[in-house]
Amino acid sequence: MTEQAPGPRQPGTVYGRGGVDVGKSAPDRLPRAMTVGVGVGVIAVLGLGYAAWSSTGGGEEKPAAAATTTAPAATAPATPESTATVKPQLATGSWLLSPLGDEDTYLTVNSDYAKMSPADPATLTVSAGLADDTCFSFQLEDGRYLRHFDYRLRFDASDDSDLFRADATFCQEAGTDVGTVRLRSKNYPEYVVHRRDDESLYIDKDSGTSFMVQVPS
Repeated sequence: MTEQAPGPRQPGTVYGRGGVDVGKSAPDRLPRAMTVGVGVGVIAVLGLGYAAWSSTGGGEEKPAAAATTTAPAATAPATPESTATVKPQLATGSWLLSPLGDEDTYLTVNSDYAKMSPADPATLTVSAGLADDTCFSFQLEDGRYLRHFDYRLRFDASDDSDLFRADATFCQEAGTDVGTVRLRSKNYPEYVVHRRDDESLYIDKDSGTSFMVQVPS
């Protein structure tokens, strides 16, 4: 029997295995699948290796985080006011007495009487009170004491009587401003030293005059 060459394929006719196009063979597709699988595997291996390398402290070592706790700032010690602004407090010693807000006016002597004046300030020696050592007595350089007589303040020599000692004793209390004082009569406790309009000084039933003390120049 003579072998015949196959004729041309007819349209619509299927040749091969079960209708599968055999124009591209299976071996042509296998390398692509293997390539993709190998690529994915390599990426996975690299990822696992980097994770293991990082967990063991690999790479550039980062500096330890700085401590966030801040030491408390040192508190500066309180600075005392300068001696130029601190008001002296009445105490035993030598002082000038001025009314509050009028430091150029002073307690002075006019004959036997006490008065306020911008001239000839009287330097007063302040000591424990003659009738009460928790209070004060005020004495001139000539030895006379400040005392009240008929409610008016004057300077007299001591006669060493109880009445004189009480008249010459004044108890301090807070004035109307910090560092100032008012002077209350020891034997007339409802009366305080008061500066009147004519600059004379009396003990009156009044709010009294607030005095500030100054150091003699």
